Amino acid sequence: MSAQSAPARRPRRLSFRTATAAAAALVALGALTVASPAAAHDELLGTSPKADTAVAELPADLVLTFSGVLMDEPGATEVVVTDASGTDLTDGPAVLSGTRLTQPLNTQAARPGPVTVRWRVVSSDGHPISNEFSFSYGDGSVVPTASLTAQPDPSSTNGDSAWGWPVAVVAIVLVGAGGAVVAVLLARSRGRRED
Repeated sequence: MSAQSAPARRPRRLSFRTATAAAAALVALGALTVASPAAAHDELLGTSPKADTAVAELPADLVLTFSGVLMDEPGATEVVVTDASGTDLTDGPAVLSGTRLTQPLNTQAARPGPVTVRWRVVSSDGHPISNEFSFSYGDGSVVPTASLTAQPDPSSTNGDSAWGWPVAVVAIVLVGAGGAVVAVLLARSRGRRED
């Protein structure tokens, strides 16, 4: 009786396919990792007083609430509150606590009428965002604002992010490692063919 031998498997193809799939997964992971911070800007969820409303008295504090925890670094937060004559109504620095930014107001300096709030903060992804809104108090009329949605600061770029460089470096290392794995497996498969 002659024993039939089983057909030889081709481990080289399986290894090459596995390496190719692993490299593709690393490239996709790197692309997603680099793209995700740009899509993660925080948004202004609400204000007190609310935008485009009228209040009987100017509150002692203006409160802005955001969708994420803002960066609390020197110079990262700016709130400017003015009345119709341009008088600055802020009373000291804004206080950041998690997702809430509180700006004390000088209620004695304000005149009844429209109040404009301009703000600039640094989102949790490291990008500055800014916008403005209006409300009125006393017998003044409300000056409507276009939107409450936070806008990315046009002076910033993706490279300015606190997370941008580290994430890009990790993505490059992952892609490089995937390429190295493919190169080693290709070299091994070519070496076996020559034998």
